[in-house]
Amino acid sequence: MKYVMPAMVLAALVVTAAPVSADALKEFGCGRTLQTAGGQAQPEADAHLHVLDQTSAGTQFDPGPVPPGTTVKSIFCDRSDIVPAPSDYKVVKAGYPLMILARDATGRTRIAVLELDGGQLKLRSVGELGFTPDMIQRIQAVLDASLPQFGKTVTSR
Repeated sequence: MKYVMPAMVLAALVVTAAPVSADALKEFGCGRTLQTAGGQAQPEADAHLHVLDQTSAGTQFDPGPVPPGTTVKSIFCDRSDIVPAPSDYKVVKAGYPLMILARDATGRTRIAVLELDGGQLKLRSVGELGFTPDMIQRIQAVLDASLPQFGKTVTSR
């Protein structure tokens, strides 16, 4: 599945982000990709959407209300690190891919999508920059820890 991120939304989120060490995960902003029947999916920043806070609170993920006739196709967040948070699996469990954008110390932006692939929770790189060996180790640790909590079923939207 391809995810299109219009330049204005991506720029608005990434401009506010500053590189931070991986041990202090910060979320700079989130949003939802919305689609109307027969329409083009459009990303929309949402100042009220805080994935880290909501998923770490122990509740199910809820993307919030949407305009009538509109559905949420995916969730995106600009963060200090590309490695998912331990409770990010809740977004996927609720039926939404989670796109994570993170700028590194050199100012380059990495983009990854946490999603289901053949029934497995997976994080894939969708930008030009791939994952470093350190990132791969940290990503695998988060995915491994998420498996027992994720279960075999996903809520359909």
